[in-house]
Amino acid sequence: MPKIKNKIIRILLIVGILLFISGGVLVYAYYKESTQYNNWNNNGEFPVIKKPAVYLYPTEKLNITVKVVINGSIINSKPKYNEGWDVMGEPNGIINGTYDYLFYEARLNKLLLPSEGWIVKYENLNNWFKVYLSKLGLNSKEITQFKDYWLKELPKAKYYEIKLLDDTFLKENMDLQIYPKPTTLIRRNLYFKPHNSTITLQEPYIVSPERKGFTVVEWGGLLGK
Repeated sequence: MPKIKNKIIRILLIVGILLFISGGVLVYAYYKESTQYNNWNNNGEFPVIKKPAVYLYPTEKLNITVKVVINGSIINSKPKYNEGWDVMGEPNGIINGTYDYLFYEARLNKLLLPSEGWIVKYENLNNWFKVYLSKLGLNSKEITQFKDYWLKELPKAKYYEIKLLDDTFLKENMDLQIYPKPTTLIRRNLYFKPHNSTITLQEPYIVSPERKGFTVVEWGGLLGK
């Protein structure tokens, strides 16, 4: 009997140790995933989406309500966001007789990046924006205003990794709710990360959108570290 009892005790100890180890692995895996997507480089900061600019092009002069549902918090806006924007849009894109676009910035609780993207030399960014933003559906005015902001915002580096946040992520973490509902919605938020040397990335397949009816366009970006 004592021998059987000792064997049982040893078995229970081994099982306990295995459960402890496996539990630790699961906790570590969960923590690693959480910090990868929910913190900015694991340093406790959270990603800030900078200057999403929302352009409104109704087919006629129209009262438009725009809300941004953020998984995080809005930290800046123009005109003042409050609980949303109620504005007058015109076919030429002018909002409330004053603005070219609605502007906001937000701190996100989560960031999930696609595996595909581009690697671009710093000195080629201006031309890259001109070519690829057009392919992504932006018009000449929107491209110019994008470049005016981001060419000043991006620190000098040898290369930039550029990735396009996908529509599923945008819908789940920074959804645009617009009434009346637009016929065409184009959202282009880019992730930029500087590099000292080139890396290999598979380029995403781009289908250029066609603007039809009441069109809403948004551009913005995040600067990686």
